[in-house]
Amino acid sequence: MKRSRVLSLLALAALSAALLAACAPTASAPAPAAPLPDPATYQPADAPVSVPDVGTVGRWMITKDLVPATWLGEKLGGRTLREPVNVLFVDRAARTPEEARERLLTAMTAAGYGPKGGHSTGYWGEVGGKLYPMLPTGEGEAFSDGPFWIPNNHGRIFGPVPLAQGYAFTGAFSLEGVRLLPRPGHPYRSFQVAREDLADKLNSRSVYKRAGYVDMGSRLDTPTETTGDHDGRAVLLVAGG
Repeated sequence: MKRSRVLSLLALAALSAALLAACAPTASAPAPAAPLPDPATYQPADAPVSVPDVGTVGRWMITKDLVPATWLGEKLGGRTLREPVNVLFVDRAARTPEEARERLLTAMTAAGYGPKGGHSTGYWGEVGGKLYPMLPTGEGEAFSDGPFWIPNNHGRIFGPVPLAQGYAFTGAFSLEGVRLLPRPGHPYRSFQVAREDLADKLNSRSVYKRAGYVDMGSRLDTPTETTGDHDGRAVLLVAGG
């Protein structure tokens, strides 16, 4: 093997190790002073959104410490960056929760967003008045269109929630970059880019088809908080008619 190729592989390995440490699956906010409430009964303070045929849907991805996710503490222009729920899935053909999960995983893989490692985990999503743990469930995994050592669209999905016909999921997706200095990490790039890319690929490659947008009322632009380029909407994807 040529020396240049060896050096390239060593550099890639070092970069991967640094990024993995910076975005370790166990990363979270500092431990709270008081015991956390039970996720099975806890309801976030922010009022959820009522979505026809789905029910109430929380606006934000929730961390393992049961607070809105803020990109592991990264700042955007000196402001706290909140991570919105920006994708809604409805599967009218699924007959059981297991079938709904399997059909969703098949669709995500077909779209090029199969589970990949190198991401933080332990997140929750609020749907129908309760919290659901994230999918995928693998160690350090998120749904992503590329490896974690290059810029990638990635996200987490929550559910399935039973409906009158079928099941629903919610998702929080974003585009992350790669940073080496002053410390390795994955800086925020966009919420809209990831949302639209995922919707387009699911629409063209899977049973999930675009069915419009839902106004989540989740755009933030205050002196202390922001949602970046998020427009406050979630794309709606429907399978099974």
